[in-house]
Amino acid sequence: MKARGILRRNRCYGLVIAMTLTSLLMSCIPEPLEVDDLEFPKTQIVVSSLILPDNSVAVLLTRSIGALEASKESDPRDLISEIAINDAEVTIAVNDSVYPLTLLQDGVYQALRIPLVPGRECHLKVVSRSLGIVTASTIVQAPIYFDTVLVEPYRNENDEYWAQVSYTIKDPPSPNYYLLNVQTARRQDMIDNILKPEAYTRQVDDKTFDAQEYSEMFRAMHKNFLPGDSLEISLSNVSVDYFNYVRLRLENQLELVEVFSEPIYYPTNIRGGRGFFTLHLTDVRVIVL
Repeated sequence: MKARGILRRNRCYGLVIAMTLTSLLMSCIPEPLEVDDLEFPKTQIVVSSLILPDNSVAVLLTRSIGALEASKESDPRDLISEIAINDAEVTIAVNDSVYPLTLLQDGVYQALRIPLVPGRECHLKVVSRSLGIVTASTIVQAPIYFDTVLVEPYRNENDEYWAQVSYTIKDPPSPNYYLLNVQTARRQDMIDNILKPEAYTRQVDDKTFDAQEYSEMFRAMHKNFLPGDSLEISLSNVSVDYFNYVRLRLENQLELVEVFSEPIYYPTNIRGGRGFFTLHLTDVRVIVL
């Protein structure tokens, strides 16, 4: 009888302890709060631009998206077809002339025969029936060309092949900011050309070699290239503002989807919108690895 009494007391104490812990845990769970008048980010126009090899200008217009509308698993091509802005009138003004851009596909507008003179300012205006007006201005950047460029396969410790790029340029006086892109050369559509979703990007400024000949070697190590692949190596001289914009994207490993997502804290020269309007000529070489 004594043992049973002790057992009953232990069970009672265990029950009390369990109820006490449950009560404490329940007291730590806050009651759900009702939130009224929650403000969502305003949908804005996102601008991307590029001078194509035929010297035409292409501008990609999309709307910004909410943080839950897409993820890094989303297919960029499908996403852009959903968020493309196709109801806009797009013009670029140079001096006293205005050049209209024609809608080609999924938010891509193109114009031929715009005079792209280095140092000349160009003014973009976008009038969308659904999202309003954005404007931007940029100065056409002078092109810089490769003197030499060589690409060789580099086999790493994991038996993968990177592209080892060696090049030489003659740097002109004044501050210059360079972007080098390495990607597989294949037939790409206009959106891929503008956004370069699979390119390895290297940034170089001329603070240590201003007005001198400059050579370097680097390895494009973001993917496994194969010997025999045709690679596209490109060199662009860009503005310091666009250089810093790209630098922040690279430092934060910004996924392509996040370019269009809110909130966006990256610098922009788009008045009333997001993205970047830039016009720079590019030297492109296609080389077999």
